[in-house]
Amino acid sequence: MTAVAAAAAVGLAAEPALAATNPTWIGLSTSHGVGVYSNYYASSSKIAPDLFPANGASVEADCWVAGGYVGNDGDVWYHVTWIYLGTPSQTGFPQPANGWVFGPYVDGAAAFHNGTLPNCNA
Repeated sequence: MTAVAAAAAVGLAAEPALAATNPTWIGLSTSHGVGVYSNYYASSSKIAPDLFPANGASVEADCWVAGGYVGNDGDVWYHVTWIYLGTPSQTGFPQPANGWVFGPYVDGAAAFHNGTLPNCNA
């Protein structure tokens, strides 16, 4: 039995494969603040300061996954490799990140809907 099959047999979710892609910078374009999480659920721990569109914040994302729902806004999460807090910020420079952001709060999930980002499991 493979590890994925074993995990499924006991009801555990398999971690996404994280498709190898060309990451894409996405500017925050909604009115929401965006948390950067350790996993694709809002209940997971935050790994960076929140991002805000008014500061010109952006994320570099390489794929999406269907994760935890946030209210009625959906379940699309982007895997991020870099974040830019914008200005004024703590650094003013992009920072490496290996985390997840909720797509509908980043750009209305446009990078998912328009096919800019591939599925992490593809």
